[in-house]
Parts: sequence; structure tokens; C-alpha cells
Amino acid sequence: MHGAAFGGAHSKEYAAIMNYARVTPPAAKENYVDIAGGDSDIDLTEAVGGVVFGDGQIDFKFTFFRREDEERMKDALHGRRMEIILDREPEFYYEGRVKCTKEELHGSLYELYITAKVKPYKFERRETVHIESVEGMPREAVLSNSRMPVMPEVTVSGDITLTYEGVGYHMEDGVYRVPELTLYEGRSRIGLTGRGTVKFAYRKGRLI
Repeated sequence: MHGAAFGGAHSKEYAAIMNYARVTPPAAKENYVDIAGGDSDIDLTEAVGGVVFGDGQIDFKFTFFRREDEERMKDALHGRRMEIILDREPEFYYEGRVKCTKEELHGSLYELYITAKVKPYKFERRETVHIESVEGMPREAVLSNSRMPVMPEVTVSGDITLTYEGVGYHMEDGVYRVPELTLYEGRSRIGLTGRGTVKFAYRKGRLI
């Protein structure tokens, strides 16, 4: 039987049986402008550079043989924001606030219903790291990304210039985050010149 980990504590630690974990995808934040006297609407959903989303939701139901176990789980989780890992997809985690919405007693079984309001993306637990060494000759780093836009952390040892979408960024020893250097879905190509080593570190997110 699959379960789930909430903030590092697995449901089995509460002797809980997970009946289900139902994931509801986030809704796109749509924006339409009515055309008075004209057909259809103007769709401005992607006017700011892409589709953005609201929160998603995960609905859980757990069953217990003892009331004290159900009470322990409710006390540990209710109202708290935490990472959630489902056993059925251990390579990802969700992030959101948990609340216990209902308790029921059926004979000798105790049931607890939990809802988690989560970010629209599930995050890879393993961080993506890409390292390139530059020794005078121009090089190109090809970075792949999932649906969630992400700004990588760039660690430079040496003296290197990065070129991304036609703009150059000169970097010496240090750690950098450049808002203009945001990776979108697919492959991004970053030109590298100079001498030294550059490391890109980022966490991919997939739409839930």
C-alpha cells in the first residue's frame, strides 16, 4: 500500500493506511478582454511572457485502527506548510500548506481527510548540475529544463563571459544569479568564453 511523507515524517509512522491521494492540476490564470460589438475576446493570457498558474491541490484520505494515531497525525500536520513526497513518484516533491478537513468514525476505524494546497509545479528532488571548463576556446553549455522557468545558480572559478540570448555577462570568481538568465522549457544554449570553470545548478519543476 502506497503512502506519503509530510515534512520528513512518513504516514506509516502514524500507522496510517492511505486510501487515496488525488492530485488536482492547477488552473491557468486566463485573462480575456471583451470586444464591444465584435466577435470573440482578446486573449491576454500570455501577454506577460507565458502562461502562469494558480495553486494545485492534493486530497488525501487515511484510515487508522486507533484514535490516538489519527490524533497524532492531525496534530503534526494541520495548518503547516511542508514538502510532500508521494511513494508512487519518489523522484518528486510537492510544496504547500496542509489542513485536516474532516474526521469520521466507521465502526472501529478512524478516517482522516487531508487537503494540501500546493504550488503548481512538482519539483525534482535531485538538483540538476552542469559543469563546463573553458580554456580560451569558445564553448557552449546546453542546459535542458522542464515546464517551470528557473534561474540557475552560476558558480564561476576564473574569468568567464556568458552569452545568453545575445547578451553577455562577465563573471569572475563567485556565485551569481542573473534574472535575465532564466531557463525555459526545452534546451537553452549559453556561450562561454575566457578561462576557468563554470557550474550551473538548478532544480527542475514539472507541472502537476
